[in-house]
Amino acid sequence: MILQDGIDSSLVKTITSSDVEELCMNITDCLEQYYHFDGVGFFLLDPESTRTYFHSDVVSKKIIQSLEEILPRFIQEKETPNNILYFAKKQDELVVFNPQEHPEPIEPMGMAFPLSIQENVMGTLALVARSETIKDLTPQTPAFPSFVSTISGLVANALSHENKDNKIHMLNLYQTVSSSMSYIGDLQELLTTVISIVTSEILCEECSVLFYDAENNEFEFFTAVGETGMHLIKERFPADKGIAGRALRERTTQVVNDVQSDPDFYGNIDEDHDFKTKSILAAPLIAGDEPVGILNAINKIETKFFDQNDDQILSAIADEVALAVKNARLFDYVVDSYCKIRQGKNTCKGCKRPLKSWTPCAKHLGLC
Repeated sequence: MILQDGIDSSLVKTITSSDVEELCMNITDCLEQYYHFDGVGFFLLDPESTRTYFHSDVVSKKIIQSLEEILPRFIQEKETPNNILYFAKKQDELVVFNPQEHPEPIEPMGMAFPLSIQENVMGTLALVARSETIKDLTPQTPAFPSFVSTISGLVANALSHENKDNKIHMLNLYQTVSSSMSYIGDLQELLTTVISIVTSEILCEECSVLFYDAENNEFEFFTAVGETGMHLIKERFPADKGIAGRALRERTTQVVNDVQSDPDFYGNIDEDHDFKTKSILAAPLIAGDEPVGILNAINKIETKFFDQNDDQILSAIADEVALAVKNARLFDYVVDSYCKIRQGKNTCKGCKRPLKSWTPCAKHLGLC
């Protein structure tokens, strides 16, 4: 039997860690000082995904994957006895059961309970161990109620810090991009700078801006960074094809971490350039109601999976890019119209206008 004050004191010491993953590791280390668990897993909910931190040297990947499928559903259920889920391995499958009602004896290998603060459920904590340990760890154990609430409080604190840090980071990133918009006049130079920022921020192999040609219903690579992207500029492909086409059609950012299994994946570009797209993040460029194009991030590095944070970053930058493209096109339209008024239909083509100037034509001023 464990003294309640002992485990709570050890857990509270981990409150100095505001990094979620580090906190989960610290809690795991603390629990292992008191229990002989085979594994400790944290399954934390985001609005669109589940983050998993599972620490174990002996629990199989298949069991962990099964828990990833089961635990999010468990959080939504309110009828679980004592708000605890018991699970066991039976014939190579993970089964969930009520030890009080199960008709046949079954040896539990783990239990899970929700991590929550005032009805706000943040995820679940799963404990995997030998059946004797799990049977001893029951709601009647003196340390158990405090055990749950203490860990929930620590996780809530870390998630709160993470959320604040993300907001500050997003604000700084937005300011960096906005500053670039103010100081760079040439559109291609501007967008190349922006997607270079995206590549280093999201950590991806390639990034590109595709312009939408409504007249021909095609995408054209306007600018790109990356070893393959540099060779794609000016290339075109049908706008009703690919994940990019779906992003523009549905006007929502597409997060696809296994493009090879996506029915809309357009593989011609990969084949033509000896490249393999593994994951893609495609954000539509919409200026008002006008579709402008697509901002693409290709092949996440390190984690190999684009997440919700990457989605938020690219979507926010996409709004700025769309506005920059619209303003640049409006600028060109006004200047070209003015030139035609002053010089007639035979207005000069390709003349160099002073950057950020409403002066219609450098040639008219005798500057070229």
